[in-house]
Amino acid sequence: MYTLKYVHLTIIYILIISILSHTPNDDLPDSDIGFSSIDKIFHLVEFFILGLLIQFSLHEREISSRKAIVFMTIIFGFSIACLDELHQSFVQGRVCSAEDVLFDFLGVSLSFFNYKNFF
Repeated sequence: MYTLKYVHLTIIYILIISILSHTPNDDLPDSDIGFSSIDKIFHLVEFFILGLLIQFSLHEREISSRKAIVFMTIIFGFSIACLDELHQSFVQGRVCSAEDVLFDFLGVSLSFFNYKNFF
């Protein structure tokens, strides 16, 4: 029987991030409290979840060294954040933002504190 593994969920989640990043600026919902603030929170939460999924995937692959998991999660998370922003620079009305990458990285970093509760 086929079972869905964390690595599959991680890949699906990265594809969802890519699809959301491909949404033109005109199609994004308007907000009363300022889209910039919600956008940063969204980036933080989005990459917090991604950080957890990457860590679960690495743990599932029986990588037991905590340092290796942290290092690989940082590398994968930061790479995906940079590629996501680069991708957005080619979408109409969207821009590549170093500030967004910072919030993405912060989300991945915060996932380390929560990961300890699972394993």
